[in-house]
Amino acid sequence: MRTTEPSDDELLTLVIKVDTDLFASGEDIKHRSFNVPREAMRRLGYVSFPLFGEGTPSVLNRIREQFSRIYRPQDLAMGGHIGVFMFRDIFARIGVPHGYGQVRIAPIEHVELTAVQKAILSHDAIAFDAYHDQFADLFDLEYGIREMRSTYASIELVGRFLNLARLHLHSAAAILTGGFDYRGAVQSALLSTELALKGLVAATGLNEYEIKEKYGHRINVLVDVIGASWPTFDAPRVRRVIAAQPKYVPNRYSKTQPERVAVGHIVMGAQYICAEVTRQLSDRNFRQDGGHPWVRQYPARCRWW
Repeated sequence: MRTTEPSDDELLTLVIKVDTDLFASGEDIKHRSFNVPREAMRRLGYVSFPLFGEGTPSVLNRIREQFSRIYRPQDLAMGGHIGVFMFRDIFARIGVPHGYGQVRIAPIEHVELTAVQKAILSHDAIAFDAYHDQFADLFDLEYGIREMRSTYASIELVGRFLNLARLHLHSAAAILTGGFDYRGAVQSALLSTELALKGLVAATGLNEYEIKEKYGHRINVLVDVIGASWPTFDAPRVRRVIAAQPKYVPNRYSKTQPERVAVGHIVMGAQYICAEVTRQLSDRNFRQDGGHPWVRQYPARCRWW
């Protein structure tokens, strides 16, 4: 172990070398974000040391600071779900927090809006309620897919369809919050809606071939079947959402695409439907179990644009 503290420049050089070595060995960035600081400490001569909390060596914290200079925050994100909320007609990213044990969650802290935008949002009762409904949906989706009841978690098709739905929601959120052409989010939202509904039908025991042959892209029929089989599934609200969505196949080939605000509601409606499906298969319900239950307002039980 060195008897003198290395300088920041020395630590940065060391971190770059360790990161390069681990990358060459095949480690991806998610693993390197944890292993580079630990390996750098080993190369400095440290053998046993706390990684977190009380007693963590100051040099380890400095190593982590140097590692964070190499990569952007989004490069080091651990893969949690992101979603989108439409504030007026701009798209703000929502990040679902990860925590263990009993933690305090303030939903407004997890949306990428400015302080002034958050203040405006908090004084608009309709928009404020809509944001909290959407945060709850994303929270239930993120944790519910990972915590499905064992009966459903054992069905491969259910997990595959729901994870694909979640994947396409990621694409839609990335398009809208990344400043790209908002119209590119429509197909992702429609596909995620269909996959989620088919995932819930798969939970009744149908296989992939049976689902494709019986339902195709007729999501209205899927909702009818689900509504008759799952009493807690809010079929009337889901029907209102899909009634306001363009049809998946015609939209794929259409020159005319929905306008900006309509696209925002299409994507947020898809987030709601995917979460409503997930709630049937898990015990997650942030709106009811988050400490302060509230009555859902968004999506409304009527067409909202």
